[in-house]
Amino acid sequence: MEQVALGWIVYQLTDSPFLLGALMGMRSLPFLVFGPLAGVAADRMDRKRLMLMSQVAVVFLYVLLVAGLAIEAVQVWHLFAFTLVASVAWAFNQPARHSLIPDLVPRDDLVNAIALQSLGHNITRVLGPTAAGVLLASVGAPWTFGIVTATLFGVLVTTLFIPSPPPSAQAHSRASLSIWQDLVGGADLVRRDPMLLGLMLLSLIPIVVGMSYMSLAPVFARDVFGLDSRGVGELMAASGVGAVVGTVGVASLRESFGARGTVTLASGVALGISLVAFAVSTWYPLSLALMALVGLFSMSSIVLTHAAIQMAAPRQYMGRVMSIFLLDRGLMPLGSFAAGAVAQAFGGPAAITLMGGLCTGLILLVAVKMPHVRSFR
Repeated sequence: MEQVALGWIVYQLTDSPFLLGALMGMRSLPFLVFGPLAGVAADRMDRKRLMLMSQVAVVFLYVLLVAGLAIEAVQVWHLFAFTLVASVAWAFNQPARHSLIPDLVPRDDLVNAIALQSLGHNITRVLGPTAAGVLLASVGAPWTFGIVTATLFGVLVTTLFIPSPPPSAQAHSRASLSIWQDLVGGADLVRRDPMLLGLMLLSLIPIVVGMSYMSLAPVFARDVFGLDSRGVGELMAASGVGAVVGTVGVASLRESFGARGTVTLASGVALGISLVAFAVSTWYPLSLALMALVGLFSMSSIVLTHAAIQMAAPRQYMGRVMSIFLLDRGLMPLGSFAAGAVAQAFGGPAAITLMGGLCTGLILLVAVKMPHVRSFR
C-alpha cells in the first residue's frame, strides 16, 4: 500500500518518471549504507528487541506523515525524507528478522519456512496494492496512509508474541572483537566460500535489475494503458498473485528435490523474458498475465536463493551474512535510477525491455561462469 500510494502521489505532483524511480530507489539505499552494520547488530544484540525498536521508529514516522497529509503540508521533498528515514529503520529490522528464522525452525524445514514467510508477504502484495488503488481514488492519501499506519502498529504488537530464542542460539557478542572486526569477518566469510559468493551474486540480479519494473508501474498504468491509480494497484496485484503461486510451488518442494540450483537459474532467465514481453504488450489483459509471470519467476528465484544462503551460512555469522544478502535491496537504486532515466528519455516500455534483457543475459552469464551454483540442493 505504501509503495503504490507514495509512487502515485509523487508522479501526480511531478509528472517525472525519473523522480518516481528515484523515490523507489530511496527506499532501498539505506540497506547499502547501513545494512552491514545492521548485520553486526543482529549478531550482537537480542534480535527480537532490535526488531521492536526499529518498528516503533517506523510507526512514529508514519504518524508524522499522516498528520502532514491531513493538513496538506507535505511537499515532494518531505516524501523523499520520510522514505529515507523509514528505510534506515527497516535496514536494521530486516537482518534481525531473517536471522531469527533458523533459530525458530528446524534445518530440514528451512526451505519450506522461508517459502511460507514469503507467501505471507506476497499475499499482502496482492491485497495491498489493490486496496491502495481503491482507497486513493475514493478517500484520498491521508486515510490511505492512516490505514497503513494501523497495520504497522499491528505488526508491532504481533512481534511481541514471537518467542525469543535461547541465549545460546542468539548473538555471539564477543567482547574480544571490535565491531569493525565483526564487520570484516562476515564479508571475508562470504568472499572465501565459493558457494556463498555465487549465491550472493545470483541473488543480486532479480532484485537489482529484474524488480526495477515496480518503480515504473504508474508510468504503464497512466501513460500506456490510460488508467488511474486503480491500474497501478491492479498491475502490482497481478505481480503479487504470481509471486504467491511461485512461493506455494517452492514451499511444496520435498527435501529430496535436488535441482534447486537449476530451477533458480531457469527462473531468473524466465523473469527477464517475461519482462520483455510485458514491455512490448499493449493489451491490458495480456499485460496483467505477464505481470503475474514476472511475480512467479522472480519470487521462485529469490526464495530458493535465500534458503540456500541460510543453509550454507554458519549460525554465528547469520546476521552478517543476511545483511550482505540484503544489500541487493540497497543496490536496487541502481536499477531504479537507470530504469527511471531511460523511461524519462525513451519511455517506460523501452526501459523495461532493457532491464529484462539485462536480467536474462546476466543470469546466463552466472550459469556459464559459475557452474557450481547449479549444484546447490
